[in-house]
Amino acid sequence: MLVTTKYGRIEGVSWDGCAVFKGIPYAAPPTGDRRFRRPQPPEPWEGVLRADRWGNKSVQFGNPNDTFYKKEFYSNPDFDAPISEDCLYLNVWAPEGEREKLPVAVYVHGGAFMGGAGSNLPFVATELVRRGVIVVTVNYRLGALGFLCHPALSEGRAPCGGNYGLWDQIAALRWVRENIAAFGGDPENVTVFGQSAGAMSLQILAVSRAARGLFHKMILQSGGGYKNPLGVTRTREAAETFADDLIDALGGNEECLRAASSEELLPALEKALAQAFIQRKGMPYVPVIDGELISEDVNELIAQGKCAPVPYILGANGDDLTAAKEDPCPENSPMHRGNIAYAAHTDSHVWVYYFDRKLPGDGAGSFHSAELWYVFGSLDYCWRPTEKHDRELSDRMVTYWTNFMKTGDPNGPGTDLWPRCTAEDPKYITFK
Repeated sequence: MLVTTKYGRIEGVSWDGCAVFKGIPYAAPPTGDRRFRRPQPPEPWEGVLRADRWGNKSVQFGNPNDTFYKKEFYSNPDFDAPISEDCLYLNVWAPEGEREKLPVAVYVHGGAFMGGAGSNLPFVATELVRRGVIVVTVNYRLGALGFLCHPALSEGRAPCGGNYGLWDQIAALRWVRENIAAFGGDPENVTVFGQSAGAMSLQILAVSRAARGLFHKMILQSGGGYKNPLGVTRTREAAETFADDLIDALGGNEECLRAASSEELLPALEKALAQAFIQRKGMPYVPVIDGELISEDVNELIAQGKCAPVPYILGANGDDLTAAKEDPCPENSPMHRGNIAYAAHTDSHVWVYYFDRKLPGDGAGSFHSAELWYVFGSLDYCWRPTEKHDRELSDRMVTYWTNFMKTGDPNGPGTDLWPRCTAEDPKYITFK
């Protein structure tokens, strides 16, 4: 399948009856003078871009072979990609053949703002495409390269730099608005969805003027909600101490943040990251309240009713990161309570879920990110000995998700009733 975008022609590859366009540049490489700056548009190209390889993923330090998530999401080399500062790429999953005005879903991956990529194993989107949705998965800058904050990095009205990863996500959404019609998508019907740090990012975009008009529906999986315990932002003053760690690791002054070569920068990033964990400073590189993209504490903005006036789905898992160790249930889940509270702070239509399927294969239960296999309908790529019930549950969830992506309401043909969550009637649905 050959398409013509604003920047040039692109040829995708066939994948199980769908067309996949891998590694499309949505911004110029954030390297050299563009390091620690907001993303710039990509340069147009001549000829045809063969989009048959995953784009580079942002600098990150991997998962040791014996970790839980290494086995869960990173064990298949077919879904790996090189690590590079040059990482602003996205992937488009679309039907083969000519289609027009299909709804679009843009997925922002999680990973604690430190790891992950849009090409990770669960994000095989063929099932969503078969249900009539075009899916875009996005890479963005992570760690210090995505969220470092220091006065030396000030740019425009932002006095401290930072939030480059969020500006990347906004740039990707602008690319979608300008180019997705070439793939058969409707730029006026865009759902953004994300999990963990991806959901935290999107909830920030929901209260930021910079992202208004770039999406029309939002799904927040284990990372949204009012006073969500994972919803980390940091003041400028607190964030700047992490930049000091990196400057020390580089053995220079603040000018070295931009002047250091990649060969010098990468070991310094690893050293600074280790120092942050030794000092127990918490998650080292997270969104910062910069006075521009994030004007004040996100929970304050939610309480003021500043959320984008779009429909929302929010959810958490039974054995999520903040779940109660004893008597785990929705009422004892801080994430779930935050999702319920979100509905009370917005006039928009909100649906809340609680995912509590205990996945087969080990004792991890309904762990943080377990729902991804079911939402994407990608259980064929999962190592676990899934059962008929898992396929049926995934089919049910994919139906809800794609109904919502199409119409802004998860209910429709082939579904039972998922009630809205309101301040007066805080209902939710359980998937198990």
